[in-house]
Amino acid sequence: MKKFFLPLLFSIVVIAVQAQTKVTKENIVGKWNAAKMKVEGMLHYDIENDSLVLSPTILAQLGAAGADSASAVEMMKGQFASFKELMFEFKSDGTYSIGTESSDQSVEMGSYSIDEAKETITLTNKEKGETQTSPVSFKNNRLILNMGEGEQKAILEFKKG
Repeated sequence: MKKFFLPLLFSIVVIAVQAQTKVTKENIVGKWNAAKMKVEGMLHYDIENDSLVLSPTILAQLGAAGADSASAVEMMKGQFASFKELMFEFKSDGTYSIGTESSDQSVEMGSYSIDEAKETITLTNKEKGETQTSPVSFKNNRLILNMGEGEQKAILEFKKG
């Protein structure tokens, strides 16, 4: 039994370690394309599968307003069309840009820093001077950004482009 259990336990630990990796200034460098978005208590949008799931609360609100949920989902997918093309680019010099796959123009540019101990990323918008610090991680080779707080919390998942 021990001969079976110890290798199995070791395999599980190795897989768990590989599945979630700390973000560093080195491994975040590159272009990252939007893959999924989850807004707590509202929706989950899987871009790769073009699947939008609305929360029971949102569905109830739609029903109370007399809206057809299938039509509402399709309409919301259309509203999220720009999110499908969202792309972050992190450069090794500590700068970032946010743009779209279909355009060379950046919507936002600035600098970033990674706090490995706190597992956060701080983005400083070059034009506005605004700073935002958010939890960041890798899971299954995907970049996970936790944006906002409370009811406004959104989890954005990106794949390397």
